[in-house]
Amino acid sequence: MAYKIDAYDKKLLYELDKNSAIGLPELAKKLKKSKQFILYRMKKLEEAGIITGYNAIIDMSKLGFFTFRVYFKFQKTTEEEGKKFVDYVRNSLKQVWTITSMHGKWDYALFLGVKAISEFHTIWNGIMLNYKPKIKTYNVAVYAPVYNFNRTFFIDTPKESIVRVYGAGEKEDVDDLDWRIIETYSNNVRQSSLEIAKKLSVSADTVRARIKKLEQRKIITGHKIGLNLDPLGFVSYRVDLQLLSTHRNKEIFEFCKLHKNIYQINKSIGGADFEIEAIVEDLNHLLRLIEEIKNKFHDVVNDVEYFGFSTFHILKYIPD
Repeated sequence: MAYKIDAYDKKLLYELDKNSAIGLPELAKKLKKSKQFILYRMKKLEEAGIITGYNAIIDMSKLGFFTFRVYFKFQKTTEEEGKKFVDYVRNSLKQVWTITSMHGKWDYALFLGVKAISEFHTIWNGIMLNYKPKIKTYNVAVYAPVYNFNRTFFIDTPKESIVRVYGAGEKEDVDDLDWRIIETYSNNVRQSSLEIAKKLSVSADTVRARIKKLEQRKIITGHKIGLNLDPLGFVSYRVDLQLLSTHRNKEIFEFCKLHKNIYQINKSIGGADFEIEAIVEDLNHLLRLIEEIKNKFHDVVNDVEYFGFSTFHILKYIPD
Protein backbone atom coordinates (compact mmCIF):
# COMPACT_ATOMS: atom_id res chain seq x y z
CA MET A 1 0.00 0.00 0.00
CA ALA A 2 1.31 3.45 -0.94
CA TYR A 3 2.28 5.83 1.86
CA LYS A 4 -0.24 8.68 2.08
CA ILE A 5 1.43 12.09 1.93
CA ASP A 6 -0.49 15.28 2.63
CA ALA A 7 -0.09 18.83 1.32
CA TYR A 8 2.69 19.67 3.79
CA ASP A 9 4.66 16.53 2.91
CA LYS A 10 4.38 17.48 -0.76
CA LYS A 11 5.60 21.01 -0.12
CA LEU A 12 8.44 19.69 2.01
CA LEU A 13 9.56 17.17 -0.63
CA TYR A 14 9.32 19.85 -3.29
CA GLU A 15 11.53 22.32 -1.40
CA LEU A 16 14.07 19.66 -0.40
CA ASP A 17 14.37 18.33 -3.95
CA LYS A 18 15.04 21.88 -5.16
CA ASN A 19 17.74 22.28 -2.52
CA SER A 20 18.31 19.52 0.01
CA ALA A 21 20.87 21.73 1.80
CA ILE A 22 18.31 24.45 2.56
CA GLY A 23 18.54 25.76 6.14
CA LEU A 24 15.85 24.80 8.62
CA PRO A 25 14.78 28.43 9.34
CA GLU A 26 14.27 29.13 5.63
CA LEU A 27 12.43 25.84 5.15
CA ALA A 28 10.11 26.63 8.07
CA LYS A 29 9.44 30.09 6.62
CA LYS A 30 8.57 28.68 3.18
CA LEU A 31 6.14 26.16 4.65
CA LYS A 32 4.84 28.60 7.30
CA LYS A 33 5.40 25.98 10.00
CA SER A 34 7.65 25.67 13.04
CA LYS A 35 11.12 24.15 12.83
CA GLN A 36 9.93 21.38 15.15
CA PHE A 37 7.08 20.57 12.76
CA ILE A 38 9.50 20.45 9.80
CA LEU A 39 11.94 18.17 11.62
CA TYR A 40 9.09 15.86 12.67
CA ARG A 41 7.80 15.57 9.09
CA MET A 42 11.30 14.97 7.69
CA LYS A 43 11.87 12.21 10.24
CA LYS A 44 8.54 10.58 9.34
CA LEU A 45 9.41 10.63 5.63
CA GLU A 46 12.82 9.12 6.42
CA GLU A 47 11.28 6.39 8.61
CA ALA A 48 8.78 5.58 5.84
CA GLY A 49 11.73 5.03 3.49
CA ILE A 50 10.66 7.87 1.17
CA ILE A 51 13.60 10.21 1.79
CA THR A 52 16.73 8.06 1.50
CA GLY A 53 19.36 10.79 1.60
CA TYR A 54 20.29 14.42 1.13
CA ASN A 55 22.77 14.56 -1.73
CA ALA A 56 25.00 16.99 -3.58
CA ILE A 57 25.10 16.74 -7.36
CA ILE A 58 28.77 16.71 -8.35
CA ASP A 59 29.91 17.66 -11.85
CA MET A 60 32.61 15.03 -12.19
CA SER A 61 33.71 16.44 -15.56
CA LYS A 62 35.10 19.42 -13.64
CA LEU A 63 37.19 16.98 -11.65
CA GLY A 64 38.68 15.58 -14.84
CA PHE A 65 36.41 12.58 -15.47
CA PHE A 66 34.71 11.35 -18.64
CA THR A 67 31.43 9.58 -17.90
CA PHE A 68 30.55 6.43 -19.85
CA ARG A 69 27.26 4.56 -19.73
CA VAL A 70 27.19 0.88 -20.65
CA TYR A 71 24.02 -1.19 -21.12
CA PHE A 72 24.17 -4.99 -21.08
CA LYS A 73 21.70 -7.64 -22.17
CA PHE A 74 22.77 -11.08 -20.88
CA GLN A 75 21.93 -14.53 -22.24
CA LYS A 76 21.67 -17.92 -20.54
CA THR A 77 22.26 -16.27 -17.18
CA THR A 78 20.67 -17.37 -13.90
CA GLU A 79 19.69 -14.96 -11.13
CA GLU A 80 22.67 -16.21 -9.08
CA GLU A 81 25.05 -15.55 -11.98
CA GLY A 82 23.58 -12.06 -12.30
CA LYS A 83 24.34 -11.39 -8.63
CA LYS A 84 27.92 -12.52 -9.19
CA PHE A 85 28.24 -10.01 -12.04
CA VAL A 86 27.01 -7.22 -9.75
CA ASP A 87 29.49 -8.34 -7.07
CA TYR A 88 32.29 -8.38 -9.64
CA VAL A 89 31.49 -4.81 -10.64
CA ARG A 90 31.07 -3.67 -7.03
CA ASN A 91 34.29 -5.24 -5.78
CA SER A 92 36.62 -5.01 -8.78
CA LEU A 93 35.74 -1.84 -10.68
CA LYS A 94 36.25 1.19 -8.44
CA GLN A 95 35.58 3.49 -11.43
CA VAL A 96 31.91 2.41 -11.54
CA TRP A 97 29.77 5.05 -9.85
CA THR A 98 26.42 3.37 -10.45
CA ILE A 99 25.21 -0.09 -11.36
CA THR A 100 21.51 -0.80 -11.64
CA SER A 101 19.39 -3.79 -12.59
CA MET A 102 16.83 -3.07 -15.29
CA HIS A 103 13.78 -4.61 -16.89
CA GLY A 104 12.85 -4.51 -20.53
CA LYS A 105 15.41 -3.99 -23.27
CA TRP A 106 18.48 -4.17 -20.97
CA ASP A 107 19.47 -6.14 -17.87
CA TYR A 108 22.11 -3.83 -16.36
CA ALA A 109 23.35 -0.27 -16.69
CA LEU A 110 26.81 0.80 -15.57
CA PHE A 111 27.85 4.45 -15.18
CA LEU A 112 31.57 4.88 -14.74
CA GLY A 113 34.13 7.67 -14.69
CA VAL A 114 37.63 7.57 -16.15
CA LYS A 115 40.31 10.19 -16.65
CA ALA A 116 41.72 8.60 -19.82
CA ILE A 117 40.27 6.46 -22.62
CA SER A 118 42.97 3.86 -21.95
CA GLU A 119 41.48 3.40 -18.47
CA PHE A 120 38.08 2.60 -20.02
CA HIS A 121 39.71 0.03 -22.32
CA THR A 122 41.31 -1.69 -19.32
CA ILE A 123 37.92 -1.94 -17.59
CA TRP A 124 36.23 -3.10 -20.80
CA ASN A 125 38.84 -5.76 -21.47
CA GLY A 126 38.31 -7.15 -17.95
CA ILE A 127 34.53 -7.33 -18.39
CA MET A 128 34.86 -9.04 -21.78
CA LEU A 129 37.44 -11.51 -20.48
CA ASN A 130 35.14 -12.60 -17.67
CA TYR A 131 31.66 -12.25 -19.21
CA LYS A 132 31.79 -12.18 -23.03
CA PRO A 133 30.02 -15.59 -23.46
CA LYS A 134 27.15 -14.36 -21.26
CA ILE A 135 26.66 -10.98 -22.95
CA LYS A 136 24.10 -11.06 -25.76
CA THR A 137 24.40 -7.38 -26.70
CA TYR A 138 25.59 -4.09 -25.26
CA ASN A 139 25.61 -0.35 -25.88
CA VAL A 140 28.39 2.06 -24.90
CA ALA A 141 27.73 5.81 -24.82
CA VAL A 142 29.45 8.93 -23.63
CA TYR A 143 27.01 10.24 -21.04
CA ALA A 144 27.07 14.05 -20.99
CA PRO A 145 25.75 16.57 -20.48
CA VAL A 146 22.85 15.69 -18.19
CA TYR A 147 20.04 18.11 -17.32
CA ASN A 148 18.52 17.20 -13.98
CA PHE A 149 15.27 18.90 -12.88
CA ASN A 150 13.76 19.06 -9.42
CA ARG A 151 10.95 16.51 -9.22
CA THR A 152 7.38 17.83 -9.22
CA PHE A 153 5.30 14.71 -9.92
CA PHE A 154 3.75 14.88 -6.43
CA ILE A 155 2.74 18.57 -6.74
CA ASP A 156 -0.81 19.33 -7.86
CA THR A 157 -0.13 22.76 -9.36
CA PRO A 158 2.80 23.87 -11.57
CA LYS A 159 5.89 25.00 -9.65
CA GLU A 160 9.35 26.35 -10.31
CA SER A 161 11.63 24.12 -12.39
CA ILE A 162 15.32 24.08 -11.38
CA VAL A 163 17.87 22.82 -13.93
CA ARG A 164 21.10 21.24 -12.64
CA VAL A 165 23.61 20.58 -15.44
CA TYR A 166 26.57 18.27 -15.12
CA GLY A 167 28.99 16.31 -17.26
CA ALA A 168 30.19 18.93 -19.75
CA GLY A 169 32.36 21.27 -17.71
CA GLU A 170 36.00 22.22 -18.16
CA LYS A 171 38.44 20.63 -15.72
CA GLU A 172 39.00 22.67 -12.54
CA ASP A 173 41.97 22.50 -10.19
CA VAL A 174 41.10 20.93 -6.82
CA ASP A 175 43.35 19.84 -3.99
CA ASP A 176 43.21 16.89 -1.61
CA LEU A 177 41.06 18.76 0.92
CA ASP A 178 38.50 19.67 -1.74
CA TRP A 179 38.30 15.99 -2.66
CA ARG A 180 37.87 14.89 0.95
CA ILE A 181 35.15 17.49 1.51
CA ILE A 182 33.30 16.36 -1.64
CA GLU A 183 33.45 12.71 -0.54
CA THR A 184 32.28 13.51 3.01
CA TYR A 185 29.66 16.09 2.09
CA SER A 186 28.10 14.70 -1.09
CA ASN A 187 26.05 11.91 0.49
CA ASN A 188 24.74 13.97 3.42
CA VAL A 189 24.54 17.69 2.77
CA ARG A 190 22.52 18.31 5.94
CA GLN A 191 25.39 17.44 8.27
CA SER A 192 26.87 20.52 9.90
CA SER A 193 30.17 22.12 8.93
CA LEU A 194 31.38 21.23 12.42
CA GLU A 195 30.62 17.54 11.89
CA ILE A 196 32.52 17.54 8.59
CA ALA A 197 35.37 19.52 10.17
CA LYS A 198 35.80 16.94 12.94
CA LYS A 199 35.93 14.09 10.41
CA LEU A 200 38.58 15.89 8.33
CA SER A 201 40.54 17.54 11.17
CA VAL A 202 40.09 21.07 9.83
CA SER A 203 38.12 24.10 11.04
CA ALA A 204 34.39 24.54 10.42
CA ASP A 205 35.14 27.92 8.79
CA THR A 206 37.44 26.16 6.30
CA VAL A 207 34.72 23.63 5.46
CA ARG A 208 32.10 26.36 4.91
CA ALA A 209 34.46 28.41 2.74
CA ARG A 210 35.50 25.40 0.64
CA ILE A 211 31.89 24.24 0.06
CA LYS A 212 30.86 27.76 -0.95
CA LYS A 213 33.76 27.91 -3.40
CA LEU A 214 32.89 24.49 -4.86
CA GLU A 215 29.32 25.73 -5.40
CA GLN A 216 30.49 28.98 -7.02
CA ARG A 217 32.71 27.00 -9.39
CA LYS A 218 29.75 24.70 -10.20
CA ILE A 219 31.69 21.63 -9.13
CA ILE A 220 28.78 21.18 -6.74
CA THR A 221 26.03 21.97 -9.22
CA GLY A 222 23.02 21.40 -6.99
CA HIS A 223 21.45 19.55 -4.07
CA LYS A 224 18.62 17.00 -4.13
CA ILE A 225 17.04 14.32 -2.01
CA GLY A 226 17.35 10.60 -2.49
CA LEU A 227 13.75 9.62 -3.17
CA ASN A 228 12.31 6.10 -2.95
CA LEU A 229 9.34 5.98 -5.32
CA ASP A 230 7.90 2.64 -4.16
CA PRO A 231 6.17 3.89 -0.97
CA LEU A 232 4.65 6.73 -2.98
CA GLY A 233 3.18 4.34 -5.55
CA PHE A 234 5.31 5.57 -8.48
CA VAL A 235 7.91 4.04 -10.80
CA SER A 236 10.64 5.49 -13.04
CA TYR A 237 11.28 4.77 -16.71
CA ARG A 238 13.74 5.79 -19.40
CA VAL A 239 12.10 6.96 -22.62
CA ASP A 240 14.24 7.04 -25.78
CA LEU A 241 13.05 9.11 -28.73
CA GLN A 242 14.29 8.25 -32.20
CA LEU A 243 13.92 11.43 -34.26
CA LEU A 244 13.50 12.18 -37.96
CA SER A 245 14.95 15.64 -37.36
CA THR A 246 16.51 17.58 -34.47
CA HIS A 247 15.10 21.00 -35.44
CA ARG A 248 12.50 20.90 -32.61
CA ASN A 249 14.90 19.76 -29.89
CA LYS A 250 14.67 23.08 -28.02
CA GLU A 251 10.88 22.77 -27.93
CA ILE A 252 11.09 19.17 -26.72
CA PHE A 253 13.53 20.28 -24.02
CA GLU A 254 11.17 23.03 -22.76
CA PHE A 255 8.21 20.63 -22.84
CA CYS A 256 10.16 18.12 -20.71
CA LYS A 257 11.46 20.77 -18.31
CA LEU A 258 7.92 21.92 -17.52
CA HIS A 259 6.25 18.49 -17.45
CA LYS A 260 5.57 17.31 -13.90
CA ASN A 261 6.38 13.66 -14.73
CA ILE A 262 9.75 14.29 -16.41
CA TYR A 263 12.80 14.95 -14.23
CA GLN A 264 15.86 14.50 -16.45
CA ILE A 265 17.19 14.77 -19.99
CA ASN A 266 20.34 12.88 -20.92
CA LYS A 267 22.46 13.92 -23.86
CA SER A 268 24.71 11.14 -25.03
CA ILE A 269 26.99 10.16 -27.88
CA GLY A 270 26.10 6.61 -28.87
CA GLY A 271 22.67 6.54 -27.22
CA ALA A 272 19.23 7.63 -28.44
CA ASP A 273 18.53 10.90 -30.24
CA PHE A 274 16.70 12.27 -27.19
CA GLU A 275 16.68 10.53 -23.78
CA ILE A 276 14.13 11.30 -21.10
CA GLU A 277 13.77 10.12 -17.48
CA ALA A 278 10.15 9.98 -16.29
CA ILE A 279 8.28 9.18 -13.07
CA VAL A 280 4.78 7.75 -13.51
CA GLU A 281 2.13 5.82 -11.60
CA ASP A 282 2.31 2.72 -13.79
CA LEU A 283 2.87 1.49 -17.35
CA ASN A 284 -0.48 2.85 -18.57
CA HIS A 285 0.46 6.28 -17.24
CA LEU A 286 3.79 6.01 -19.09
CA LEU A 287 2.04 5.08 -22.33
CA ARG A 288 -0.22 8.14 -22.00
CA LEU A 289 2.87 10.31 -21.52
CA ILE A 290 4.47 8.79 -24.62
CA GLU A 291 1.32 9.44 -26.66
CA GLU A 292 1.34 13.04 -25.42
CA ILE A 293 4.92 13.45 -26.68
CA LYS A 294 4.21 11.72 -30.00
CA ASN A 295 1.13 13.84 -30.65
CA LYS A 296 2.83 17.12 -29.76
CA PHE A 297 5.95 16.39 -31.80
CA HIS A 298 4.46 14.07 -34.43
CA ASP A 299 6.48 15.66 -37.23
CA VAL A 300 9.86 14.72 -35.71
CA VAL A 301 9.32 11.68 -33.45
CA ASN A 302 9.87 8.54 -35.50
CA ASP A 303 9.90 5.85 -32.80
CA VAL A 304 9.89 5.48 -29.01
CA GLU A 305 11.44 2.87 -26.73
CA TYR A 306 11.11 2.61 -22.96
CA PHE A 307 12.55 0.52 -20.14
CA GLY A 308 12.73 0.65 -16.37
CA PHE A 309 15.20 0.52 -13.49
CA SER A 310 14.54 -1.92 -10.68
CA THR A 311 17.46 -1.94 -8.21
CA PHE A 312 20.36 0.49 -7.73
CA HIS A 313 23.22 -1.63 -6.35
CA ILE A 314 25.64 1.32 -6.24
CA LEU A 315 24.62 4.99 -6.53
CA LYS A 316 27.39 7.56 -6.26
CA TYR A 317 27.77 11.02 -7.87
CA ILE A 318 25.28 10.39 -10.68
CA PRO A 319 21.84 11.84 -9.75
CA ASP A 320 19.71 8.99 -11.12
